[in-house]
Amino acid sequence: MKFRFFLGIVLMSVLLFSCSANRYELATERVKDLPEFNRIVLETMKKYPTDGTHGYWWPRGGEGSYDGCTRDLYLDGKRVMKGEPKHRSYCCGMTLEVFLEAYKTWLKEHGGDRASMVSPDKWRQFESLWFVREVNGPGPSAALEEFKLGRTIEPNEALPGDFIQIWRTLKEGRKSPSGHSVIFLDWVKDNGGKVTGIKYWSSQPGTDGIGERVEHFGPNGGIAGVNTHFGRVEPRAKKVKPAPVKKAVKKPEPEKKKKPAPGKKTSSKDKKSSRGKK
Repeated sequence: MKFRFFLGIVLMSVLLFSCSANRYELATERVKDLPEFNRIVLETMKKYPTDGTHGYWWPRGGEGSYDGCTRDLYLDGKRVMKGEPKHRSYCCGMTLEVFLEAYKTWLKEHGGDRASMVSPDKWRQFESLWFVREVNGPGPSAALEEFKLGRTIEPNEALPGDFIQIWRTLKEGRKSPSGHSVIFLDWVKDNGGKVTGIKYWSSQPGTDGIGERVEHFGPNGGIAGVNTHFGRVEPRAKKVKPAPVKKAVKKPEPEKKKKPAPGKKTSSKDKKSSRGKK
């Protein structure tokens, strides 16, 4: 009896492992079919630890300010985002950091930082759109469209690596709804296949900073589907004039000493006599 029980546990473990392996393989195959930039986004996300290294911190009045990114970030040699000493993060700053790092990776084969559609002097405008200018606003998709780097997509088009601005339904006791900037990973479905929520990656208090999380649609603080905006990056690069090639300046060759014309060699006596005639 004990042997049968043990055998049953072993078989169940093998079955569960097989199922999880198949799920992983399917996920891998799915990534291969994604748009190029979505794949770069997912690869960029893997570089960030999810152990609280980059904890969540939303500064309150008088506590200081930073751009929600884990460190200072640069574009074409100029700082465009400011980090803070403890390397903490918050949602929209974190998703924008991932976008910038992924875009710079893509630009390496498309003209480099100088070919960015967002120049360093225009970055603040891009960032203010990404960070959302009004309640229930679109956030990332507005920034992408404004700078011709992507478009708004319908929820049913969403793929892993797309950028979402979530807005929640009004929670009891609050005067305005809360929002969250995230990177889409997958839909959450019930046993009948109905979509009930979103699985995403971002920085939030519930995961002590960077991590994956699930939220569901619904009233009293759930996701408000009507006000949630989906955006996809479709990267472009500006045409950049190649840097002028400096021509090597040839140094003037030193003048060669002229050889005396061939003739009669003067002796030392002649030289002495010629000196005396002066």
